[in-house]
Amino acid sequence: MQELEIYIITILAIAFTVAYSLGSRYNYKIQKKIWKEISGEIKPYSGKVSFKGFGSSGFKIACSPSMGKLKKLEILIILLSREILLYYLFSKCRRKHDTIVVKSNFYVVPNFSLEIVKKGTKIHKELIKKPNLTELRHEKLSEQFFLTSSNPDAASKFLSNKDIIQRIIKLNTLMNRLSITSEEPQLLISCSIRENVISQVLNLAFACGRVMEQIRNDM
Repeated sequence: MQELEIYIITILAIAFTVAYSLGSRYNYKIQKKIWKEISGEIKPYSGKVSFKGFGSSGFKIACSPSMGKLKKLEILIILLSREILLYYLFSKCRRKHDTIVVKSNFYVVPNFSLEIVKKGTKIHKELIKKPNLTELRHEKLSEQFFLTSSNPDAASKFLSNKDIIQRIIKLNTLMNRLSITSEEPQLLISCSIRENVISQVLNLAFACGRVMEQIRNDM
């Protein structure tokens, strides 16, 4: 009986080691593909980029765009733990995905906060409890997203821009959150990673910069 237990433990140890190795290699392969796509997207905006890796879990890059209406740009890639098979399967059951998070600052500090978050998420439940925020209704976004702001009038000016709304709708269920605030980072966009989503997220970020500039000029 003891020999059988040792045999089973040995098999499990080998299986987990192989799974870890294969999952880790696959995550690095995904990182390489994502990095190639990101570098191509940000090349027109900045020639100098800083890079920080987080092992097989993802990486972060930062740059200061030489054009556009964003002061600085940080892109964080968070991958599922494919090297830990049970945790990966658990994450998939909870409908979690690889994620891209874009953080940035505007040239003009926003005088309002705006949150656009996917309904049913943890952030959605937290925002409902904040008394200083007012829920907003939007004919094209409210069905899927919860919208709230500290200044409904200012937020409405931002949401009246058709380009912004179309870009959010194009991301559809992939977008988890779009946040604008006076505190750094002043802009945060979080999306699940899918085919061609990186270019869409970055284009949305730069579009937010342009609209914030327009709002400032109209004041």
